[in-house]
Amino acid sequence: MALSNEAPLTRRRLLIVAPATIVALTALACEKHEPASCTSTMGLTQDEIKTRNSLGYHDRSVDPKKHCIDCQQYVAPSSIDQCGGCKVLKGPVHPRGSCNVFAPKL
Repeated sequence: MALSNEAPLTRRRLLIVAPATIVALTALACEKHEPASCTSTMGLTQDEIKTRNSLGYHDRSVDPKKHCIDCQQYVAPSSIDQCGGCKVLKGPVHPRGSCNVFAPKL
C-alpha cells in the first residue's frame, strides 16, 4: 500500500502498514542466499577439469529431482552462501547443480 500526498499518515494507517512492513523485512533478512555461480576451475589441473567435464557437471540441474545438495557425494560448505564440494569431482559445486554420477542420499 503506497502512501500518497492525499492520504495523511494517521495512526490507523500506521497500524495497518507497520506490521506488513516488518513482516516483509524479516522475510528478506531470513532468506537463504546460495552462491551465484560455482563454475570456476581456477587451481584445478587439466585432468581434474577433464573429469569435471566428462562427468557432465552443470551449475544448475535440469532435473528437479537431481540436485547436488541431495547427493551422497556432496560436501556441504561452511556457509550457505559458499560453494560446496564433491567426493567424486574436484572444484566448487553449486547446491542446485548436478552431474552424471548423482547418487541420492539414503
